[in-house]
Amino acid sequence: MSKDYTTMNEFVKRLNRLIRIPSVYREDEPPFGKDVRKALHELLEIGKEDGFTVKNVDDYAGHVEFGEGEELFGILAHLDVVPAGSGWSVPPFELTEKDGKLFGRGVQDDKGPLMAAYIAMKELKEEGFVPRKKVRLIAGTDEEREWKGIDYYFTKEEMPEFGFTPDAVFPVIHAEKGLWDIHLVRDNSEDFTSEMTYIETVSGGSRLNMVPEAAEVTIIHRGEKELTFPEAEKVYRNGEKLTAVFAGSSAHGSTPDRGVNAIKKALKSLAGVSFPAPQKEMIEWMNTYLSDSTGEGLAIDSKDEVSGALTLNVGTLHGNEEKWEIGLNIRYPVTESYAELINKMKDSLPGWLTFKETDHMASIYLPEDHAGIQTLMQAYRSVSGRKETPEAIGGATYARVLKTGVAFGAVFPESPDTAHQADEMVLQEDMRKAIDIYKQAIFTWTR
Repeated sequence: MSKDYTTMNEFVKRLNRLIRIPSVYREDEPPFGKDVRKALHELLEIGKEDGFTVKNVDDYAGHVEFGEGEELFGILAHLDVVPAGSGWSVPPFELTEKDGKLFGRGVQDDKGPLMAAYIAMKELKEEGFVPRKKVRLIAGTDEEREWKGIDYYFTKEEMPEFGFTPDAVFPVIHAEKGLWDIHLVRDNSEDFTSEMTYIETVSGGSRLNMVPEAAEVTIIHRGEKELTFPEAEKVYRNGEKLTAVFAGSSAHGSTPDRGVNAIKKALKSLAGVSFPAPQKEMIEWMNTYLSDSTGEGLAIDSKDEVSGALTLNVGTLHGNEEKWEIGLNIRYPVTESYAELINKMKDSLPGWLTFKETDHMASIYLPEDHAGIQTLMQAYRSVSGRKETPEAIGGATYARVLKTGVAFGAVFPESPDTAHQADEMVLQEDMRKAIDIYKQAIFTWTR
């Protein structure tokens, strides 16, 4: 039996135990729901079975550790996942092996990469390697929402001297764009329920960091002319009430052009309908100023050589007769001034829109000659034989909570990016290589 076969067999067995737990945030049990807690407990149980030191920090996060010494090397990953959504060809919460691929919610983001790092630690330990620094795999539980799990963890536990998160792509991600979540609110004081045609409700999207795959509009229509929406997936009529359902395709909020935004699709279909002035004005404004993903319509488009162009994702839209609220997820270049960005945004908005900031994470950047980056790059190049240089991304990873850290793998640049999508998958060969790369990186930094 080959070493590669044994490695992947161990990987798949343990990953299956995590994938089968639907660790989506819920409010059923604190802090983040019983399934998220169950996933954390399962990982720590796996660690105990394999002879590691483990610790549960009040169900907010936990860690698996080995090694000696006062310094700490951290590997930060997360166990929570986004909702499965629709459109899967395989069960989302069962690990499915097919054609050299592994399918399931979380196999790419981030349970598969977490397990690759874990197996790297396990093999080093079984080979008799004793690190001169403590190697700690830290598992967070709220990364897809508000990061409360990892933030709480570091109020109780020490910060690593250096670390990485296996939650992006290879080679090293030495820069992450600034992350900015805002809501734009239109309050309506007019009563237009006596109008011939008006929008009763509009709804689309559930997470700002996902391209919405569905949107629904309910319209009260008393006119004689029939309303048609050829772009709608389904249209239901019940007397004077009409409901149009629009379908898109999901993608990560940092790469909005890889998906089809169902909210934008719905708004374009509504553009020709004679709604009351406030609703018609709102639809026209969104179709004009939010139509692109560069932020040009809001006068905030920018780019730099380190991290590329700003991206804007229209993640949510919820409205009724009294209020419409738009949720935007913006990723801006590392050299862009956050303060200037706010001013540009506010100056571009009409007076009837209220601006609300709901979250902000500053960009991070480490120069390529940093010792930690050099160590990780050496491990990547020696195992893979590839020559790429450090890169930048628009995603937000746990590298941002580290005093000094970066994202590092676990998939390769040419591999499909299926995070947050239906039929999320990873190539088994990517995971096998990632395990070897992580082994080399841990060994070199801690020997």
